[in-house]
Amino acid sequence: MSSVKLTGGCLCGALRYEIDGTGGGVSHCHCGMCRKASGAAFATWLGVDHKKFCYTQGAPTSYRSSDMAARSFCATCGSQLQFDYLGPLDHTHVSVGSLGEPARVQPERHIWVQDRVSWADYADGLPEFSGED
Repeated sequence: MSSVKLTGGCLCGALRYEIDGTGGGVSHCHCGMCRKASGAAFATWLGVDHKKFCYTQGAPTSYRSSDMAARSFCATCGSQLQFDYLGPLDHTHVSVGSLGEPARVQPERHIWVQDRVSWADYADGLPEFSGED
């Protein structure tokens, strides 16, 4: 994915962030944790290098959702903004729904499809992976 400048934030406006380039692709995640955290059939994430992502307003609240990951969200409105693997990977994942212009990025794959909700069957032609990929 080429270098882009993106901004976004939470529903109530308390948190704002800026992205100066991306470091990974865009994935629709069907895992059970993403479903529960987002309240939707799947969550769409944009991979971003940590050094290219920063909060420009406010500070999120973090929840350690597993032994290998933490999720950041707005303590006021509950908007989920970020998913971080805890470990050696030098990237984070930003909720595409929280971008100011979500149409500027394009989904590239479905991940954790073995956990897909049965009625969430899409014929979009994107590759599907049983894990992260």
